[in-house]
Amino acid sequence: MIRVALDAMGGDLGPRIAFDGAIEILSRHEDVVITVYYSPHSGLDLPKPHKRLSLIACSDVIDGDEEIVLSLFRRRNSTLYQSLNALANRSSDVVVTLGNTGAMVALARHLLGVLRPKLYPALIRELYSNPLRCLVDLGANVHCPPSMLVGFAELGAAYVEALSDEIPKVGLLNVGVESSKGSAVIREANRLLASKVWPTYLGYAEGTELFEGEKNVIVCDGMVGNAVLKASEGLLSFMVNKFKKAEGVSSLFETFYQTERRHGACLVGVRGNLVKGHGRSDLPAMVGAIEYGIDIARANLYSAIETRLCNEALESGD
Repeated sequence: MIRVALDAMGGDLGPRIAFDGAIEILSRHEDVVITVYYSPHSGLDLPKPHKRLSLIACSDVIDGDEEIVLSLFRRRNSTLYQSLNALANRSSDVVVTLGNTGAMVALARHLLGVLRPKLYPALIRELYSNPLRCLVDLGANVHCPPSMLVGFAELGAAYVEALSDEIPKVGLLNVGVESSKGSAVIREANRLLASKVWPTYLGYAEGTELFEGEKNVIVCDGMVGNAVLKASEGLLSFMVNKFKKAEGVSSLFETFYQTERRHGACLVGVRGNLVKGHGRSDLPAMVGAIEYGIDIARANLYSAIETRLCNEALESGD
């Protein structure tokens, strides 16, 4: 059985999306059980009893706009804390949340621990699922020294190896491909990555290489990655709406929009499987985020990444 811990309180549309998403998932997967962590003060009717669905009422909710302060770690009755604690105690295999990204990252590091000292967790988003192509980081880290970007490259490469037959080929997102381009941080990260045997590093990547080209792991800091992702999603939505009345064109955009794995990002670098969905997720997006979580739980993703990083450290003598 795959055991999903679902934080119901993070999304803009309220816990009903999580309740309905859980019921839909259970109708599709006979080998999945879901525990939903919710606030009884939400005022919604609870879903009908289901033998593979558990509901746990929590007295606290971490809002999406809350700052990351020390008191966060004492809020043990919040839905996010409880769901992550279930993962830490190994009573669940994956956590899915639409909630506060900063709180999720901070609590995940606190409760689960990191895979390797000085390796910072990163959010990975799949740009394509077949062939697998991903962007790292999407906002878990904003101020990133060169060593952190190298760590993102390693996490992204291990992710690709764990979930596909693709050979990871890393590119460092920059304003140009010339060696003189970019900040001092980018140029130093370029030097460090070029000196490594693994992962395979192909140099700088420009924005035009995000969705096509040889590089299938695109690395950047969290602020750039988040801006790039949301701009891409906004453009796609704009194009879908713009061409709704154009025969054939609209259906092409909608097919891409609906079939590519776009519902959620995966937090890697901690000792557990986590999916962070968009706060504005509707029911299909909620279902897609849970499906994503089930996929990475089946692959035991965090364990596969940890094994790959350990093997690489042994081979390189680090």
